[in-house]
Amino acid sequence: MLRFLQLPERFVVLPEFAKNIPAILEPEIARIWEAEKSERGPGLFNGLLFSVAELSGKIVSGGFVEYRIFLAQLRRPELFTELRVQPLAVTGLLQNTEGIFFGFRSSRSAQQPHCWELVPAGGIDTSRLTHSGQIEPHRQLLAELEEELGLKPSDVRPPRLVGFCEETEQHIFDLVWDLETTLATKMILAAQTAIQNPEHAEIRCVPWRNLEAFLTDSRRAIAAGNRELLRHVAPDKRWMRSAD
Repeated sequence: MLRFLQLPERFVVLPEFAKNIPAILEPEIARIWEAEKSERGPGLFNGLLFSVAELSGKIVSGGFVEYRIFLAQLRRPELFTELRVQPLAVTGLLQNTEGIFFGFRSSRSAQQPHCWELVPAGGIDTSRLTHSGQIEPHRQLLAELEEELGLKPSDVRPPRLVGFCEETEQHIFDLVWDLETTLATKMILAAQTAIQNPEHAEIRCVPWRNLEAFLTDSRRAIAAGNRELLRHVAPDKRWMRSAD
């Protein structure tokens, strides 16, 4: 379930932020991480991701934690009481005149493999940290655009923040951006195909008129929250008329 929040304007890294993992939990975190590495392969990387500690008006505050800690929390949700990792992610609504784009997550994905998701998307890492102790989420969005689809910032109009929500079951906060491009679908698919070791096994452009059917087809797994997200922030809601 998604909880929609006021659009933030500032993102601050707290200098005193630190995740002190109880020693009793470290063996279990290490066990889960080793099991994931064995299953997912060498592509699984223990980077740092931004975790939300506090929401105050239009200010989001937090700090960076190891991905392996969040993954342990995902595999054992009861650990949230002690770990309290709440990642801040970005999601783009990439659209052209033909429709909106989704990616199919491969079996190597640690989160929601074999699911269709809006693209680009990803967690915020330390490369988005400025000298003043703030983060710039739109830079993460544009980095994901290049990593997942092979597109450059110049290929899209400036991102526009249209939503901020919390996925309450997995404790993930998400900044949602409207991304428009004049590129034809065949050019976008060709750019993604040229990526070495792509994150998604397939990219698909779904026409707005077919979106409801795409999202509700019981044979197709959709990433958690994507349908609810589109209902709330999609710039063109004509696709929902048949469902209302």
